[in-house]
Amino acid sequence: MKSNFRHILLPVLVGFLIFIVTCLLRSDDVPDLPQVVAWDKVAHYGMFFVLSAVSLFDYYQLHGGRPRMGRWLFWGGVLPVIYGGMIELMQKYFFSTRSAEMADFVADLLGSATAVLIALFLYQRRRKQEKKLSL
Repeated sequence: MKSNFRHILLPVLVGFLIFIVTCLLRSDDVPDLPQVVAWDKVAHYGMFFVLSAVSLFDYYQLHGGRPRMGRWLFWGGVLPVIYGGMIELMQKYFFSTRSAEMADFVADLLGSATAVLIALFLYQRRRKQEKKLSL
């Protein structure tokens, strides 16, 4: 039970921080940054990259390095994207100090997708190393 709690706690904390930043923090409270790049989208990308990476890593650890692929990708990739979509809908319908943007959701999706692709690459590399060692 302690192991399950430990592996669930970090993704929940990261998700809660994302909720606070994207829903409860007013747009006026965000500092102005140079408009060279869309910093808002970079922040969305980064937050969802971290959320997916933490979820993927913790799920991988929880299952001893042998996660069921479909469930692993669901918990680490699909669920964070659904969460990002729900946040955008909540911003549109429930939080008057924030606005919903499709570009924010796309940045969330890309951040999660990047984390999934890196996790899959690392997983495949590790599996190949294990096969070489077993010969």
